[in-house]
Amino acid sequence: MLPPMPTPPRSELRRKVLVGFGLIFAFLAVIAFVSFRSTSRYLLAARAMEKTRQALEVEERARRNLVELENLRLRYLVTPTEALLADYGVARDEVEELFKTLGRLVEPDSAQARALQELEEPRKQFFALQGAEMSARSEAGPVPVATLIDRPLTAELMRRIDAALTVFETAQNRLVRERAEDADRIAWQNHIVIITGTALTFIALWQAGVMILRDFAARRRAEEALANEHNLFSSIIDTMPDHVFVKDVKGRYILDNAAHRRYLGLTEDRVIEGTTEADHFPNDAADQFGEDDRKILETGQPILNREVPVTREGAIEKWLETTKVPLRDTDGTIVGLVGVSSDITERKNDEEKLKRFADQLERSNAELQNFANVASHDLQEPLRKIQAFGDRLRAKCADQLSEAGLDYLSRMENAAKRMQSLIQDLLKLSRLVTQAQPFEPCDLGKIMREVISDLVVVIEKLDAQIAVGPLPTVEGDPVQLWQLFQNLLHNAMKFQRPGERPEISIAGRLFEATANFIPGAQAGDRFVEIAVQDNGIGFEEKFAEQIFVIFQRLHSRDEYEGTGIGLAVCRKITDRHAGQIVARSSPGGGATFLVTLPVQHSSLQKT
Repeated sequence: MLPPMPTPPRSELRRKVLVGFGLIFAFLAVIAFVSFRSTSRYLLAARAMEKTRQALEVEERARRNLVELENLRLRYLVTPTEALLADYGVARDEVEELFKTLGRLVEPDSAQARALQELEEPRKQFFALQGAEMSARSEAGPVPVATLIDRPLTAELMRRIDAALTVFETAQNRLVRERAEDADRIAWQNHIVIITGTALTFIALWQAGVMILRDFAARRRAEEALANEHNLFSSIIDTMPDHVFVKDVKGRYILDNAAHRRYLGLTEDRVIEGTTEADHFPNDAADQFGEDDRKILETGQPILNREVPVTREGAIEKWLETTKVPLRDTDGTIVGLVGVSSDITERKNDEEKLKRFADQLERSNAELQNFANVASHDLQEPLRKIQAFGDRLRAKCADQLSEAGLDYLSRMENAAKRMQSLIQDLLKLSRLVTQAQPFEPCDLGKIMREVISDLVVVIEKLDAQIAVGPLPTVEGDPVQLWQLFQNLLHNAMKFQRPGERPEISIAGRLFEATANFIPGAQAGDRFVEIAVQDNGIGFEEKFAEQIFVIFQRLHSRDEYEGTGIGLAVCRKITDRHAGQIVARSSPGGGATFLVTLPVQHSSLQKT
């Protein structure tokens, strides 16, 4: 704490105020005068530069009009008409007016003025030559144009005019640069003066304030700052959910936050300063914590994110994730340590649950693989025997069976066929995981053509009409993408009203997705959307998700055959490709299946 300073007399304060504000007013007056003068010079330079640029624009227009004048003359010599003669007169008057304007815009006795003077004679000769040629043309009648044009003289005059205009333009450009540099220099000087004057004014103001207020405000500012810092620091650490504590070099607590006190079970009237771990933890835990603290204080090496179980009576009560770092003074000497502990018991429990779930999932996958093996061998073997003996019974004993017996035999054969279809579809569903292929570039147009070729018998039988638009190339499993489109096309042809011709259209479009368009998608990722639209019986919109559930059917087997697995396979394929499939339909209005697939996949998605 600083000792109190003697209060200066009132006359001394008055003198400081007068001197300080007098300096400030003097600086402001100088800044105002210099700013006014510099601004005036800058405006004059800006007007001069604008005049110079205007002269350049007039010179450019004069050049263009001279070319236009020459074009009008040549057109008149070829085809003499009154309209061309009138246009020539107007253009010539405009050229004369432009050169007069140039004379008014340039400074007398300048390089530009001398260039205009040198331009005067060839310009008059050029106009006179043009006038003579055009007069000769109007009087000579239909004669060859070449006999009316003095090409050497015309070329010489044009060269002299162009040279004079080039000299004028060069001088004007140089003048523009010089005046622009003058304007920039004036502006820079103005900025320097304003910045310097402003800085000096603020310095004087600051010095005056320091001289006036330092004597009786220093202590108050220091006390308020210290109180504010203490309150801010206390508020920050008390609002933190983690346990924060500070220890000295002897391992004694000197500071902690509310969360740490609650964790230790301390009441508001209990003081933690001066206590150690032995006062709050069991002996084993206290010894471990004390050993960690000694290593940090001796070596200066921190402990980062260490997970420590807290046990009571041999059982793990909680898990803590602790970070401890050495606390150093301004000289770099270790004067203690700072610790932050987080209660990660819930996270550890969740990790254990996830581990158990992963183990269960692994066992389920193994069971699924075993089921696939059983379905592909053990289940189909007795089924094949049922079908074989049914065929033998029909072939050898059909004459001996009654009408009811034949009906029972037909039902048995149909049930065996449905059972075989069901087993094969289940195998397809299980092989989506067990026999998945690595991703590679897949031409969707080529895959669609192969699907149509494989379904050609069904297509011809139903007289189906299929229109396929352009489809891009994406990364994916070609076998699964073939199965996806085969299922969708077969589905579109199956669910038709009797006697109606299936009409199916397939179209694709590329687009860039927004963030979270599909789980895992980033803004700017490229996707393709394939729409498969049919004119079938359709379905109610409320069943749009139900149709993708395995074994879910909206119609009986007597109406439409199938096992209810095809669309579930489609959903599983799009999920593996980090895409999605949705359905849009209405009863009697056909159905549209929208398949969205990423064009490229990350390395995590390709597994």
